[in-house]
Amino acid sequence: MPSMRKTFPIGLVVLLLLLTPLFLCAEGAQEEKPTLIWMTGVQGGREPAEIPLFDAEVERLTGVKVKTVKTTDDYYTKLSAMLATGEPLDIVYMNAGQFENLWDQRLFEPLTEWIENSPVLSDPEVIPQSEWDRIRREDGEIYGVFNKFEQGTMPIARKDWMDKLGYGNPQDLDEYYQLLRAFKTEDPDGNGLDDTWGLALGYTTYDTTGMFGAYGLMKGFEKDAAGNLYAPWATEEAIPVYEWFRRLYKEGILEPNFITNKSSNFRDLFMTDKAGMTCYWAAWVGLFNQQVKAERPDSPFQAVGLVPPKGPGGRLLRAGGDGLMVIPKYSEHKEEAFKVIEFWHSYEGNVLSTLGILNHDYTMEGGKYVLTEVGKAHAMDHGAPQPKSLKWVNPFGEAEGFDEAAAIVREYGRPELVTPYGKIWEKVVRSEAAKIILGDISPEEGIANMVRRFKEEGVYK
Repeated sequence: MPSMRKTFPIGLVVLLLLLTPLFLCAEGAQEEKPTLIWMTGVQGGREPAEIPLFDAEVERLTGVKVKTVKTTDDYYTKLSAMLATGEPLDIVYMNAGQFENLWDQRLFEPLTEWIENSPVLSDPEVIPQSEWDRIRREDGEIYGVFNKFEQGTMPIARKDWMDKLGYGNPQDLDEYYQLLRAFKTEDPDGNGLDDTWGLALGYTTYDTTGMFGAYGLMKGFEKDAAGNLYAPWATEEAIPVYEWFRRLYKEGILEPNFITNKSSNFRDLFMTDKAGMTCYWAAWVGLFNQQVKAERPDSPFQAVGLVPPKGPGGRLLRAGGDGLMVIPKYSEHKEEAFKVIEFWHSYEGNVLSTLGILNHDYTMEGGKYVLTEVGKAHAMDHGAPQPKSLKWVNPFGEAEGFDEAAAIVREYGRPELVTPYGKIWEKVVRSEAAKIILGDISPEEGIANMVRRFKEEGVYK
């Protein structure tokens, strides 16, 4: 009978040999955490050296390892090539136009069930159900998750001038006319000179959707009952709006360089006490106030976003086009990818998308956020300077007037329909609208010209 002294070591060796592969497999599994590829032109580090820090922060906060591939040069061409060749991609950012261009190829994973089961994304206090319904496709599925609050354009006026002249918020086009006339004729800057304009615009009609919206007329193209494209601003319903602008120009209320002004021109007119109102992005309500107060601390300047005029078509503003995060169908890490996308709309995700990276862009001192010099330079923008989540509250506060302006856009804003013909619309409508407003042709002639030119361009069938 063999002794225990001789057999025990042999048994132990056998046991260790049997268990070793299991230990190695467990250790290997931990080491083989998949790395997701996140293709983007907006999210992530603000400069190449910061991209690995951003990736590490995502992993720290989600447990998912990512590698962001960030490029802004010829983004759509590179993205299309990568998707066409099946190059590994797990999360992809694209704007609404890029999504539409690729939609027919059916490259994207439906996310509806995941969204509905997500405690973050299904919360209407984060993203209202109406927003999901808006991007739901014909098959009932949702294929993308929003990146950020895309804002919108709106009328922006000098609140200090309104108060000084005794005017409240205008409610329809006639009250808007009365206010703009007062900005022109009642010396709102108090210098005794006739040197102010009621309204300063650029690119002819940028962005006056709020005025056309009084008649329910959206910028760009819409589809009729038969599915054919038409331009609402090139219809008879738009005649009263063109006549309204024509009156402003004839009476010297509209700043005369509205056709050739670029955005910097009409912004400067507004900030230097030369114009009482302009039409621009909601974020600029806060930026106008910030910039003027920084340069002229004693200035009474106060910009405010206005509710668009109400008319037969109600009230309407143009919201910014959607930026979406999608998951390619061929991704091998869909669950992990959705986890990152869901995280983007959590509070911690909002902090990362705005303030940036802990101990790089900001630090925590006594329970408070403190921006570093790097963070200040990055201006609280790592892909979503204004998160989509309605629960987000910036710990540093928003610039004066922005929250109120954003609320107006959220209530009345609607993105324009994405088509391949945006540049044609700009060329045709701007040139004919300029002739109408200058009084060179009648609104009826201008609209007829628009229709004819859209047919010549192949937009109208």
